[in-house]
Amino acid sequence: MLISGPGLASTLEKALSEDPPHDPRYPAAVVELTIPSVGSRMPAHMYLAAGPGPHPTVVLLHGLPGNERNLDIAQALRRFGFNTLYFHYRGAWGAEGEYRFSQLPVDALAVLDFLRDEQQAQQLRVDRDALSLLGHSLGGYAALATGARDAQLSCVIALSPANLGLWQADILRGGGAGSEPLKAYADQLFMLQGFTGERLEEELAFADASTWDTSGFGPGLQGKSVLMMVGQQDQVTPAATMFDPVVAAYKQHGGIDLLAKVIPGDHSFSWSRMMLTREVLAWSDAHCRGRR
Repeated sequence: MLISGPGLASTLEKALSEDPPHDPRYPAAVVELTIPSVGSRMPAHMYLAAGPGPHPTVVLLHGLPGNERNLDIAQALRRFGFNTLYFHYRGAWGAEGEYRFSQLPVDALAVLDFLRDEQQAQQLRVDRDALSLLGHSLGGYAALATGARDAQLSCVIALSPANLGLWQADILRGGGAGSEPLKAYADQLFMLQGFTGERLEEELAFADASTWDTSGFGPGLQGKSVLMMVGQQDQVTPAATMFDPVVAAYKQHGGIDLLAKVIPGDHSFSWSRMMLTREVLAWSDAHCRGRR
């Protein structure tokens, strides 16, 4: 149910600062899950909201490699009446398979399919008509890419979203300030199976630009609600290069219920987590609860 006016402010603030009442029949819980994707198993867990549901459900998509997991937002969303699901892509942090940028949307789609399964939805108290994505950094790219591919999905949140099209362009020019540090960083990411700077370069260089450039995802996002946020001091996905041009492209395309905000913060919003969470909760209440 949509909460509005003073009721929204009160309920939102409680979600940020108070534990909800315990429901002994339908308690809040953590459910460990294994989700298949293209023959590999991905570890996941669900923060299950209290109450019989079915609950709107948000899938979190982490970045590269996934140190910032935004589980504070996940817990706040649960207190606000949302289920939240966190998982690792194939090849990441013990998940089976090898890690590739191109398969991130495929894995996200596999999670959405898992939640839409009638039996899983019943067991996990999921509203199959109210699924959303919340991605950060590379996960922001994945959220936009997945949202553009999934006709049933209506709600997408992209925080500090990476535009891989810029990295690809830098590689095709022969490398530079954008791609060379990224390749060196990739070589350090031992928690990503089979992922190296060389493979990163190969993957970005040889796929079509439409795969990576988030500014071109507008047609697939038409008719959807999209929240995009970035930190003013973000040096990883700077607003001027990776955020503002994409927002402008979506506005020019039209047909997207878009809210774009720049707030204080670095790439992970390190000193503005409460502000970030408050924005996400208020917007999610208005756009991601499904049928009213």
